[in-house]
Amino acid sequence: MTDTDSLFKKQSASTPRKRRLDDLSDLVKKYKGSDENEQRIGSSTVTNATETQEFDELVSDEEGGRFFGGGLSKEQEEILEYVDQFDKQAEEEEVQNRSWLKKQLTKLERVAAKNAQLRAKFAETPQKFIESEEELDRSIKGLSALTDRTELYADFVELGGFKIISNLLIHENSDIVADLAQVLQELTDDDVDTSESQLAVFVHGAIKEDVLQSLILNLSSLEIGENDLDNTEDYERDFKILSVIENFSSVPGVADLLFVDYENERGDTGLLRWILRRLLIKEEHVSQTKQYAAEILSITLQKSALSREQFCIQVYKDPTTNDDISGMDVILRSLAVYRIRDPLAEEVEEAEMFENLFDALVSVVQSSMGKDKLLENEGIDLLLLMAKHGGKHGKARAMKTIDYALSSGESSSLALDFVNNNGLPILFKQFMSPKFAEAKHFKRRGESNSDLHVSLDAILGIIVSLFRNLPDSAQQKMKLIAKFVEKDFEKVGKLLKYRRLTLEMLDHIDIIIDAERSQFVKRKPILEEEDKDIWETDLQAREAEWYIRRHESGGFRLQLVDVIIAWLAAEDDDNGLGIKDKIISLLRSEKRTLVDVKMTLEDYKNEISPDLSNPESDDNDQLSNEESEQRREASDLSDMLGVLMEFL
Repeated sequence: MTDTDSLFKKQSASTPRKRRLDDLSDLVKKYKGSDENEQRIGSSTVTNATETQEFDELVSDEEGGRFFGGGLSKEQEEILEYVDQFDKQAEEEEVQNRSWLKKQLTKLERVAAKNAQLRAKFAETPQKFIESEEELDRSIKGLSALTDRTELYADFVELGGFKIISNLLIHENSDIVADLAQVLQELTDDDVDTSESQLAVFVHGAIKEDVLQSLILNLSSLEIGENDLDNTEDYERDFKILSVIENFSSVPGVADLLFVDYENERGDTGLLRWILRRLLIKEEHVSQTKQYAAEILSITLQKSALSREQFCIQVYKDPTTNDDISGMDVILRSLAVYRIRDPLAEEVEEAEMFENLFDALVSVVQSSMGKDKLLENEGIDLLLLMAKHGGKHGKARAMKTIDYALSSGESSSLALDFVNNNGLPILFKQFMSPKFAEAKHFKRRGESNSDLHVSLDAILGIIVSLFRNLPDSAQQKMKLIAKFVEKDFEKVGKLLKYRRLTLEMLDHIDIIIDAERSQFVKRKPILEEEDKDIWETDLQAREAEWYIRRHESGGFRLQLVDVIIAWLAAEDDDNGLGIKDKIISLLRSEKRTLVDVKMTLEDYKNEISPDLSNPESDDNDQLSNEESEQRREASDLSDMLGVLMEFL
């Protein structure tokens, strides 16, 4: 059968074409208006032939160099401006109300029905339905005009627009499907001036008519070999569909629907399976589609607890080995390539995929289910290899991920695995790095560069988590404590140096914040009475902003350092290793005591207490598994801080 797809590679009907003289002649005459206007073109009356030649040159210049000094005369520019204004006015008059939209949808439905009839009747003779297919293609692209009339989005849903689109998404011509995806992408793009409520109505209307599920089903089949992935049409269609999915996910709640099919008893939509299989396909150079698949995975896992749960429980068959594969397995396989190197700087898509895979992993390992999957797939072992042998970027991301994986009271197995895989030498080699002891390191604003360099906060966070999660009297915990005793307590000395440098950094930021607060407070007495309520609201917002700035500029780091000091003091009470005496001596040299450490812990405890006393819901049955874990974690952390303060 003739390949009908190739007939849709022509310039789309919705794309402005070259203006020709035949299209402009009436407008030109109207613009000229009289013989006097004709005289301005030259010293004699312009003939039809001359006029034709001049406008052909105008059109050619518009295409090739209109904005590059192409030589348009002032009059030609005026004529072209007039034509542009006329076209714009005509377009605005055409697209303006619900009636127009209803007319467009009726036309689209009629054209689609006609095309379906002709395809069924002349299945073996494409020439007899090609014209109707071209008309269908134009009608679909015409819907892009709605980007300027977002107030009609609700009408589009109400008038059954998505019923028509859903039916067309099973069209035999893949170009029709690609055009539908393109239009949906344009209508939901960030650049479109639409309100959140308009977009939500539009997207949920699409989901209700199974448009999202139909788009997922239209993603290219991956039942192919690695050497067959050179189909540009499939790449382009997949990319457009993924763009629509990303835009849909910006609407609150939609990310919960991307991996989970609720109409099928929490079944699988097929999107996660497609993404994982797409990531497994090897490519000499990472394609945009493969990178985009990793990005959709990252976005969905960051936004949706339900999708994270689905990610952890779903198991698929590897098409090449027929082995069972899981989401965690695929991410770790994909990252294993970088255990001794970073992505090449010139490979932009590869670098972005690398980032998205780590972002996805970090999102998952914070839940108990994700921690179990990381342990099951020997993820700590891989991350430690990257932290030891990887590139600069890989080391930073690996340590940050380990920090998140260990940072809860339910990470005991991972903490043991960390020590058993010789994680302590790697951790404390980085802890003792000379760069962290330089004052200039502490002048950086927060940890904004932590993805390019190993973060001191991540290192301190891992140490805190190890103290918290390693079982008491376990051999692994004794190894951790011994690290602070060896070489005449050198690591205790380094820890106290970090504390001093952090306090210096906080003193600096406190001066800045106090000055800003003082300046802001001075405004209140001169305000009108009705403006004082606004001032109070603004002050609350600024206080929140100042708190975050202080937290990022050393407040959080001070909490980590002092929690480690408290743990060392508590453990030394049982073992009598001299660590506590060393800490007291070093603090005294700076005219400080353990009371200062205790005050830090009290502030830390107070910060997390509101989350316990003011839960969003008193009914635990209404909380998701992750929400319950977060509340339990906050409660356990508060209890831990209370116990540690007793040793200070």
